[in-house]
Amino acid sequence: MRVIKELRALRNSLSTSEPIDVLIMPGTWNPDGDGISAAFADALNQKRFRPRVVSYPADYGRTMPYAESLAAGRRALIAAIDASPGHLVLAGYSQGSAIAGDVAASLGRDELARVVACALIADPLRPMGKCLGADPGGYGIAGQRDVPNIPTYWAAAPGDPITALPAGNPLRSIADLSAYFSLSSPQAALRWGQSLLDVATRRQLQRWWSPQNWRSWSGAVAYARGYLIDGRHTEDYIRHGHAERLAERINAEIALRGRV
Repeated sequence: MRVIKELRALRNSLSTSEPIDVLIMPGTWNPDGDGISAAFADALNQKRFRPRVVSYPADYGRTMPYAESLAAGRRALIAAIDASPGHLVLAGYSQGSAIAGDVAASLGRDELARVVACALIADPLRPMGKCLGADPGGYGIAGQRDVPNIPTYWAAAPGDPITALPAGNPLRSIADLSAYFSLSSPQAALRWGQSLLDVATRRQLQRWWSPQNWRSWSGAVAYARGYLIDGRHTEDYIRHGHAERLAERINAEIALRGRV
């Protein structure tokens, strides 16, 4: 509690005459922005916030493994934070939310004093029960990661396997085994194979296969369809207003706190 109070005091001591920069990390295969990130940005109070996309590879095995794309995105976001002297909101969608949430969770004291909120859409590391509105159940396909010391808000659409996957769903193996997936060259394919061995030998696989979770096998097809066909991970965030409501929550929270 003492740390949180000190961080609030430091935030309050900074000038709020300038708009708050909102650094947005877009989703996979959209390095310079996507429709969901744009819907979130457009719903922000434009007099109070200055949203901008932080470009990064946003790849998943086409030309770069997912893990390397995450690392590049992290470097890009940290550089953007360093280049923004005032108050900040960190935001992201899908792969971008994994980056924004990870960076927010690991910020040092100086950066914590300036980051007033974190807004995550379809986070593959969303903790169970953390979301705006009705709980869609489950948690992130890659596991769970909280964000201490920063007010953090999650948007999660029902049926989205990236952020609301049941604990025992076999699709979790995709996240466990595809971090270095790439067939862009023989060397890349070899590295992916080595990463599979590393994950298995270090026992880093999520235990979805335990007997109490076998009932979830039948849900794998439904969640895969939700991702590939039904738009649970994409269009639903716009047509059902999840991205807009997340922006409205950021608008309201900053307004309620006045000088942040």
